[in-house]
Amino acid sequence: MLAPIVLGFGNVLAAPTKIVFWHYLGQETGSSVLDQFAVDFNKSQNKYQIDPQYIGDFKTIQIKVTAALRAGGLPGMAMVDNAFFSTLALTKPSVLENMNDQIASLPKGTTQDFFPTFWDNGNVSGARLGLPWASSTLLLFYNADAFRAKGLTPPKTWDEFATAAKALTNRTSKGAIFFTDAWIFGSMVSSRGGNLLGSDNLPTFDEATTISTLQFIKDLTPKYAIIRTFGQANFAVIDFLRTKAFMVVVPTSAYPFLPSSAPFQVGAVALPGKTIAGETQLVTFKGNPPEQNKGAFEFWQYLTKPDNIVKFDKQSYYLPVRKSAVKLLGDFASNPVMKAGLEALDRSYNLPHLVDFQDWRAILEGQLERCLIGGADAKASMLEAQRLSVKK
Repeated sequence: MLAPIVLGFGNVLAAPTKIVFWHYLGQETGSSVLDQFAVDFNKSQNKYQIDPQYIGDFKTIQIKVTAALRAGGLPGMAMVDNAFFSTLALTKPSVLENMNDQIASLPKGTTQDFFPTFWDNGNVSGARLGLPWASSTLLLFYNADAFRAKGLTPPKTWDEFATAAKALTNRTSKGAIFFTDAWIFGSMVSSRGGNLLGSDNLPTFDEATTISTLQFIKDLTPKYAIIRTFGQANFAVIDFLRTKAFMVVVPTSAYPFLPSSAPFQVGAVALPGKTIAGETQLVTFKGNPPEQNKGAFEFWQYLTKPDNIVKFDKQSYYLPVRKSAVKLLGDFASNPVMKAGLEALDRSYNLPHLVDFQDWRAILEGQLERCLIGGADAKASMLEAQRLSVKK
């Protein structure tokens, strides 16, 4: 009788596998919901213990993950933006865990329930290296009160945007804010019929639509528009809230920063034409204990239960990654931001996975700053971005 007693006692003492989860969700963008999900998941079973840890913005996570790959200390799972995901996915030798076997265990109806734009991006050359969760699209946010006061309607084209920016500008305020951000700029190029990449997947920064898009922004600067870098995002929020500017292109997930303190009604519309999707991927790493990777996959399944997606999206204003979750949104689906985001999703696409894209993005953003902040010529800036990107 002693052996069974000892065996049972050993099972009781077995500690759950701890899984550290690095993420970049701030308080406004869903961290409290994520923390509660972790608490609930941990209580629901005794095999895994999820430990969410806020690391900083998406660029800080890039730095931390890169350092951990060299020196050790990788988390059990991490939330990464789509550009950095491509870098990790294409690193040789591979650093990301292939989750094909885990995906194969899911019902076909579950995988088909994910929106293809979000689902397909995690598959790289037949290997499931990323799992979709917090996903967004770019929208044009505007000060609805100011638009009404001027008798303006929300712009549906970039010409209408320019007209509104000029009409809204006054002695103390500008019509719009622009970011020197590759995702936003690239989406503007796409929405105007261009593309950052050619059919050979090399940059097309020197093509007519790319140059004309930068010239369009430059023509509004500085008389009708404020220019901000990514690092000045908080200043841009203040500009908008204090009516120093009346329009800004940012992701759906930026909305929680605005309503609580906005002294006006915030409106939102989808950008015209096609735009680049902005999704994150949840990843696990080769070399981590198999139980960690297995537990991370189970937690992802928990996060993407349709009712949990709805809870998360209602706080964060990320978009539902599953079609069935949209049906559960109820009246929230008619919220102007969510409605515009879902409309934009229908016209969003993924950039291909390219090992050099991170470098190209940095070069592009540098030249956007050179032009829009430093005053350089738009065509010369894009020609320089092209030269620096394709030189070997």
